[in-house]
Amino acid sequence: MAGTSCVIVLLLGTLSSALEGQADDAVLQQAESAFVQGLQLRSQPGAARKMFQEAAQAYAVLLERGRHNAALFRNSGNASLLAGDLPQAILAYRAGLQLSPGNRALQRSLNFARAQVAYPDASAIGRPPSEQRPPWLPHIASTWQLLMAFITYASAWFLLTRWWLRRRGQLLFAALVSAGLTACLVVSLTLQYQQNRQHLLHPVVVISDDVVLLRTGNGLVYPPRYETPLNRGVEARLLYERGQWLQIELSGGQAGWVPAEYTSRLRE
Repeated sequence: MAGTSCVIVLLLGTLSSALEGQADDAVLQQAESAFVQGLQLRSQPGAARKMFQEAAQAYAVLLERGRHNAALFRNSGNASLLAGDLPQAILAYRAGLQLSPGNRALQRSLNFARAQVAYPDASAIGRPPSEQRPPWLPHIASTWQLLMAFITYASAWFLLTRWWLRRRGQLLFAALVSAGLTACLVVSLTLQYQQNRQHLLHPVVVISDDVVLLRTGNGLVYPPRYETPLNRGVEARLLYERGQWLQIELSGGQAGWVPAEYTSRLRE
C-alpha cells in the first residue's frame, strides 16, 4: 500500500505542476470535466478512479489558492471519495462544515464517508464525535449573530430608557428579554470563537492506513497505549508534532502517538 501511495503522490504532484500556471476558471473547468468523465467511466473502475484523482487534485489547487467555500470543499470531498481517498474526503467535508455548519448536504456526505470506516465492534475508540446539537436548531453564521447581538443590545437600552420614563411593566419585560437574547448571542459567539481557535491550534488529522496502533511515545520502542488498532478514516486532533511522529487525540479523549506517514491532512 505504501508503494501505491507513493506512485499516486508522484502522479498528483505532476498534475499539480501542470495546473499551477492556469487561471482559476480553467482549473475549475478541468476539475469538473474530469469528475464528469469519471462518472461516465464507472464501468471501468481503474480509468474512473484516475479521472476522480485528477478532479481531486484540481480542486486541491483551487483550495491552495484560497478559494474556500462550502461547495468547493464538498466537490473536493466527493472527488476524493470516488478516487478511493477516504481520509481526504473526510477532511474536505469537515473543512466545508467549518465554513458552513448548517450545510445538510455536507453533513450527509460526511456521515456517508464515516460509514465507510471500519470501526472496532467491541470498542468506542476511534469513533467519530457525536453531534450534540439538536437537528432542528438552525445554524446562524457568526456575522449574523454579531449583528443580532448589536440590535438586541441597543433595543434593551432603548426599552430600558422608555421604561425609566414611563414606568410601564411591559417595557421592562421587553428590555429584560432583549438583554437575555443579547447574553445568549454573546455566549454563542464566544463558544464559536473558542471552537475556531481550537481548530487552528489543533487541526484535524485522519488516519490514512489500517491497523495503526496508538503508542505511548514517539517511536516503535514505546508500547501501544491500546490494543485496539485504528483504521483508515479515523479522525483525530493534532496535539503535537515531533520529528516523524504526531501526538493525536481521538474524539473520546484518548491520546497517543502515531507515525506521521500514516496520517492525512487537508491538501490546501
